[in-house]
Amino acid sequence: MIKEYDQITALHYAAYRPSLHKNILKTYLPTTPKSNYGLDIGCGTGQSAIALSKFCNTVVGVDPSKEMIKKSIKHTGVSYESMETKTLNFDSDRFDIITFAGSLFYAKSQELLDECIRVSKANSLIIAYDFEILLTDILKLLGVDTETDVTSGYDHEINFSGLHTTNVHLNSQYKQSIRLDITVADLAHVLLSSKNDYITMANTFGTENLFEKLQQELENKLNTTHTTIKANTFLNAYTVKKNMGCKDYFLRFINSASISFSVKPFACKSIR
Repeated sequence: MIKEYDQITALHYAAYRPSLHKNILKTYLPTTPKSNYGLDIGCGTGQSAIALSKFCNTVVGVDPSKEMIKKSIKHTGVSYESMETKTLNFDSDRFDIITFAGSLFYAKSQELLDECIRVSKANSLIIAYDFEILLTDILKLLGVDTETDVTSGYDHEINFSGLHTTNVHLNSQYKQSIRLDITVADLAHVLLSSKNDYITMANTFGTENLFEKLQQELENKLNTTHTTIKANTFLNAYTVKKNMGCKDYFLRFINSASISFSVKPFACKSIR
């Protein structure tokens, strides 16, 4: 993620992101009752963490890009931390929901999945979701040659397949197509929010006053200040399965029992 965004693209990324995060999560998560703790990995400037706060009382957003964290959006119940390594700096069994909003492609590893499982409560959720703004028609309208465009290899549908997933179970997986109303100014921000597209726009229109030039060109070509674009949304939802050790099982039984008694310590094998 750090290589994908520099200071300029981070500004455009922070200026506008399509408000799809909450809508995607809403297709799977109930809004009431709220869960207690949520973790958003690869939070960027905070849009996805704020979306998760609609479903959790307290949310922590983490991101390896210090530029993104500096520009993160303040929101009640949401805090942000820099993520230096794939080790999550949280206690075990803390989170009810963990989300990856367009970040799993960059972050996917066995080490990070194991860390997610460690900091998750039993039966908690890990959700990897994403959206793809379909810009081919807009690029053609701008005279950009999309036929010779080199693809980045980015996979919007990525999940944990290929990793050791004994402790997670895939509950839901889908792809949907939607239409998105957007202002031309926000569309210009979208076109300049990824490094590859920014370079393409800079090569076409020059770097000086690029945003203003691009906005004006879009308004001239579209003959409007508002338009509609297409997008695809993707979601993979997992439940975390944890084996309960004998001690944890016994303590849970004692805490839930309506009687009290004393017992001597004993040893036993983990309950599978």
